[in-house]
This record gives sequence, C-alpha cells and structure tokens, in this order.
Amino acid sequence: MASDDVWHLLEARRDDGLPAMFRIRDLAPQPANDRIFVVELPYRTTSMARLPDAAGYRRLHAFQDQWVVPACAALGWTFVATKIDDGSYFVYVYGRGEPTPMIGRLSPFDPALGFFDEPDPAWDEYAALRELLAQGQVLLAPAPAPARRPAPEGGRSRTQPIARTAARRPAKPARPTKPTKPTKPAKPAKPAKPAKPAKPAKPGPQAKRPARRAR
Repeated sequence: MASDDVWHLLEARRDDGLPAMFRIRDLAPQPANDRIFVVELPYRTTSMARLPDAAGYRRLHAFQDQWVVPACAALGWTFVATKIDDGSYFVYVYGRGEPTPMIGRLSPFDPALGFFDEPDPAWDEYAALRELLAQGQVLLAPAPAPARRPAPEGGRSRTQPIARTAARRPAKPARPTKPTKPTKPAKPAKPAKPAKPAKPAKPGPQAKRPARRAR
C-alpha cells in the first residue's frame, strides 16, 4: 500500500558510469494533477562523480524544503521525486493548469533555474521512476543461499570455498652470462731438428804383422 509519508532513496548508474541519485515518493497517482512539471537547478561541482559537496547539498535541501514544498502546498500540486545528476538537481512535480504560478514562486531562488512541463494524465513519468526503483530493489535483494551438498568421500565439498593464495611476483630472469672468449688454438710445436748422423770413427792404426822368423 502506498503512503505519501515514505520516500525511497536510489543510486543508479548512467551509461557513462557516473552516479545518479534519486529520491522517489511512494504514493498513488492522482489523476486530477495531469501535468508533469520539472525544475532544473544547476550546482557547482569539482568531484569526479559530478555530485554536490556538503554546501551544495544544504542548498538543494533549502530549495526543496523552503521553496518547492510550500509552493506545492499553496497550489495543490504534488511533489513526487528529485534527481541529482551530472551537475544538476531536478525536481518532479505534478499539477494542473498553466505552470506560470509555480514558475513565479520558484524563479526568485536562482536566475539559472530551468523549467519543463507537458501533459501526463497517465503519470507515465512517475511510472518510469517507480520502475527504476523496482529494478534497484531487485538488484539490492540478497540472493538465496545455495543448498549445501554432502561432501564426497575422500574429497572436498563443492560448496566450500577454496582459499586463494596471493600471487607472487614472477622472479626476475637471470641475466645472461657473457659468452666466454674462444681460446686461441695452441701454436703447433716446431718439429725437432733431425739429429746429425754421427761421424764414422776413424780406423785405428793397423797392427803390424809379426816378422817372419829366419829359417
């Protein structure tokens, strides 16, 4: 059952990865207010996510609480949602008739305010916001825990997580050793000089024949 006292917070992601913050009111459509009216309030940001800082959030809340809510109460319009996205704050309101009275009440807050309105008797814009909310709630719902199977004998259970070891850095490859210089071939040994032949020995003096004896 919808309640006009309940607001849902939703963080979505754009196609480029930047966050978009939604605040969506939980209420039933009101056919009497058949026109969607959107107000854009730019804000300064220096963050990578393009979201406002603390001072920016305070300014946005002041615009909402002190300007938008009283204007809706005075005109009988219905405040349904806000969006913070890429440097702009958007306010979604449903009303009836011309938007001039609402523009007149909000314009003094900041000359940079932008306004957009069009007929929406079926509250299609609000339905699109609620669909976004439903998708976000489905994504945030915890998944049911898988049933555990008995561990096979002598083995590990399939549902038991396996501890992961931290990967070590690969060891640096050893520096290649410098190639050793080739050794010079040994010089061939000089052939030995042939020995000179020994000189023949000189013949010794011939022995004298014994003298013949006289007969």
